Amino acid sequence: MDSEAKPAETPEEFLNALGDSLKEKEGIDIGLADILKTHILKAAPAQSAVAEAKDAIVKLAGERANPKPVVTNG
Repeated sequence: MDSEAKPAETPEEFLNALGDSLKEKEGIDIGLADILKTHILKAAPAQSAVAEAKDAIVKLAGERANPKPVVTNG
C-alpha cells in the first residue's frame, strides 16, 4: 500500500473543492458561483435549497440592477 496515498474525498469535500475551483475560473460570475456553493453544491442539500438559491439570485440581481452610489471625498 502506498504510504503517501490520499484518503478518499468525501462528497462534501469534493463539492467544496468544486465550488472553490469554479470561483477561480476566468469569466465566472463570482456572485452566482458563491450562491451555487452555498445552496446547491452540498452532499445533502436542504429541501429548500433551490428556493433559497432562487431567492439569493433574485436579491443579487436586484442589487446589481440598483447599485448604491459610491461616495467619494474630494
